[in-house]
Amino acid sequence: MDGRSLLVSDVDYTLLGDDAATRRFAQWVERNRQRVLVAYNSGRFVESVAQSIAETDLPMPDAIIGGVGTQIVFPGSNSLLDNWPGAKGWNATFIREALSQRPELTLQPEHLLSDHKVSFYGYDLPEGYVEDVTRELKEHGLSVKVVYSSQRDLDVLPAGTGKGLATVKLAEHYGINAKNVIVAGDSGNDLAMFQQGFRGVVVANAHTELKALRGKNIFHAKEAFAAGVLEGVQHWL
Repeated sequence: MDGRSLLVSDVDYTLLGDDAATRRFAQWVERNRQRVLVAYNSGRFVESVAQSIAETDLPMPDAIIGGVGTQIVFPGSNSLLDNWPGAKGWNATFIREALSQRPELTLQPEHLLSDHKVSFYGYDLPEGYVEDVTRELKEHGLSVKVVYSSQRDLDVLPAGTGKGLATVKLAEHYGINAKNVIVAGDSGNDLAMFQQGFRGVVVANAHTELKALRGKNIFHAKEAFAAGVLEGVQHWL
């Protein structure tokens, strides 16, 4: 890849949430198409993100990562990234049945589930709960990644996926070095993006999980939503 950078941002409450800021972000993207590739990285599935693009001022991205890192799609050609995700040691049916026995968890509606994403509502789960769920599933021979965010959403994914590793895979696909990747987010399911050696932007309206981040690659924006993303991108570029 040439000297271009890659911006990978969450959508809800990061790029969306302030319509005027979203429009400014779209204008910035159009001015910088030649030097910055843009990808959206959402907990929602790609089809839902595409609907938001159609209904808001979000600009068309070069790629969409959906389903908490279980989908990577290139909307220009409507093609999928080859061999993603891997699903060795994965059994969605068993995970649904096993975790539905836990009184703290409620299976999310079918439109929020897929063959590679099993999601539950679990409000204010105690410390250590995610580790306990992970241990239970591993004892049944499953290879999983469990993500808990916003004190509500518990997502079970195949190991080797998630928002962070999907971003790594996309950067590799484009041949872009980690130092030229910028990630932005607001909640706990974005945390993995900030743990891959990329340059990070935490928007001002972020949840505690991200506001606690510190380090030379972490920029805490003073602005919220898309205005914060722009503030961070301009800082890093």
